[in-house]
Amino acid sequence: MSTIEHDEITPSEDFIKGFNEGYILAKFSRELTKTDMPNSDRSKGFAKGMMQYEVEKKLEHSMSRFTQDRNDTDHDLTKDKDRDKER
Repeated sequence: MSTIEHDEITPSEDFIKGFNEGYILAKFSRELTKTDMPNSDRSKGFAKGMMQYEVEKKLEHSMSRFTQDRNDTDHDLTKDKDRDKER
C-alpha cells in the first residue's frame, strides 16, 4: 500500500503563483504565454493555469452554443404556434 505525500495533495505556493499567472496571461495576453520556462513548480503551475483557462473558455463556448440552440428551438416553436392561430 503506497502512501500519499503531503506535496501531492497541496500545491506549493510557487505552483499556485504560476497557476494564477498562467491563467491571467492566457486570458489577456496569449503571446506572452509562449515563453520557455525552467522546469519548476511555478512553471508547472503556469502551464496548468493556461490549460485551465482554455478548458473554461471551451466549456463556456459549448454552453453558449447549447443555450443559443435551445433558444432558437423555443423561438421556432412559438412562431409555428402563432402561424396556426392565423389560419
